[in-house]
Amino acid sequence: MEDATRIHSDVFIGSEKVQSVEMPGIKSFMPAILAVVGAFAMVGLRIQIGTGFISDTALMMLALAFYILGALFELTNLYAPSGMAKKIGLWGATLGVFFNISSWLVRWVNAYDFELEKLVASGNNVKPWLFRYIPFANLYDLSLAFAFGAGLTTLLLVHRRNFQFLSAFTLPLAALILTLARFIGGEHSNLMPILDSYWRPIHVGVASLSYGVALVCFAIAVIYLLKDNVKVEAMAIWSSIFGLSVFATISGFSVFTAGVYRAGTFLPNPMGGKPFNAFFRADIPYVGWVLVGAGVLLAGAIAMFLAYLYRSDEKARTIGHLLLKLAFVAQILAVVFWVTGVKSAGSIQESLQAQLNKDPAQYLAVGRELAARENLSAQEFAALTPQQLEMAGRQYFQANGGKLFLSLNTNPVEFAGLLTALSGTFFVILFSFKTDTIRERLPSLDALDSLMYKTACLAFAGLAMLLITGAIWANESWGRPWGFDSKETGALVAWLTYAAFLHTRISRGWKGRSSAYFAIIGFLLVIFTYLGVSYLLPGLHSYA
Repeated sequence: MEDATRIHSDVFIGSEKVQSVEMPGIKSFMPAILAVVGAFAMVGLRIQIGTGFISDTALMMLALAFYILGALFELTNLYAPSGMAKKIGLWGATLGVFFNISSWLVRWVNAYDFELEKLVASGNNVKPWLFRYIPFANLYDLSLAFAFGAGLTTLLLVHRRNFQFLSAFTLPLAALILTLARFIGGEHSNLMPILDSYWRPIHVGVASLSYGVALVCFAIAVIYLLKDNVKVEAMAIWSSIFGLSVFATISGFSVFTAGVYRAGTFLPNPMGGKPFNAFFRADIPYVGWVLVGAGVLLAGAIAMFLAYLYRSDEKARTIGHLLLKLAFVAQILAVVFWVTGVKSAGSIQESLQAQLNKDPAQYLAVGRELAARENLSAQEFAALTPQQLEMAGRQYFQANGGKLFLSLNTNPVEFAGLLTALSGTFFVILFSFKTDTIRERLPSLDALDSLMYKTACLAFAGLAMLLITGAIWANESWGRPWGFDSKETGALVAWLTYAAFLHTRISRGWKGRSSAYFAIIGFLLVIFTYLGVSYLLPGLHSYA
């Protein structure tokens, strides 16, 4: 018999009924259907109204707000079950996905209209090909698609009542991705003509959806470990190590070595587009020392939790949780000082000049960056002396120092790293509160393991298609299907990790915790491919 959302099917052996299997009816997928159909209706409205319609950036911010709203109510429902909280959480997630996809589609139309205006102004009446402007040109576009891939995957899974809690863990991650997009900036950019191919939207679309599925698989893996009685203190150790790694590596390793956080500077773009990276880094007051304090507190928490895990020292456990909470407060203060310091900076020429007088090494680093962009041969670059490079940096500052400025779009990956470390600490603190209650309300280990396996299979297949379509596009654009570019290699390693997940499960029978660890490692590699390659490693994919 079919009710409002389910079809119940009884399974018999002989004349004996042995189980009742719930099969989802079409109505149970209505949130996902409404989000997608509504987004296409929204873009139809944008086409009818024209440029006076709400901007794609505003729609993205609405998606971010509803993702956070949905996650908060799902977390509330997890601790204190409530029908109202459950409904608000579900519809918050639905509206988040709706606005997320709407933002991406409206951005597509905006990019087309922008190019059309330029063509008309130049006297060219030939209308551009609509498919050419599908928004997959930079990391902002990919972030929008990554987030709605994660959100849509979540909506397709939470139709099962036992798995609605999943959005409490996946939506905050989707919100982090949109936050990163906000700080990257949504300026439109054109790819090099050599990359203009219909394989681009196919390849990048597959990538974004695969990344979204991998995110959901990661969340299920973490939940599995929590359900499997992995101690919260062990999770705290790993999240704290991640936080320490972020603090140690951002700002050119200056936080722990010099006690300062230095934000990148920009130069205005005379064409009115995205500002240029000016290579100099300016000190943001208080951020560095607050992060040093947060790092000391996290290190202390790690030491206390190790003492608890290996010596069953309850006093160490209590101290560890106190230190973790203090570290959480310190991380919040660092983010606040970062934002207020950048917004109140104004003209930075004098303060940066004073900083350079104390530490002139930046002139050499900037000179090296400038030389690297001159298309010099390896021999010509090697022939440049440190004195020449430093002089180039000084001349560059003298010519442009008055135009340098700071922006909230500065160092988006570093800021996303800080927010991710903060979120990791927050969730560990949250898990430590009524841990047994949470575990009781989570689905069984078998159900979680099965869902983790299914999403890992989808991620594996998606990453395989990513590699295949990327090879075809590369062969069409660069004349070779594979060149061991940094992003190509990162994607291959991530795919091989999911392949190892499936191989060990099928041939060795590894399940449970072993599979969860593989899923976590695989997603970390996906994130490194998505972010780290674009900002940390040189390569042909540095544009996205």
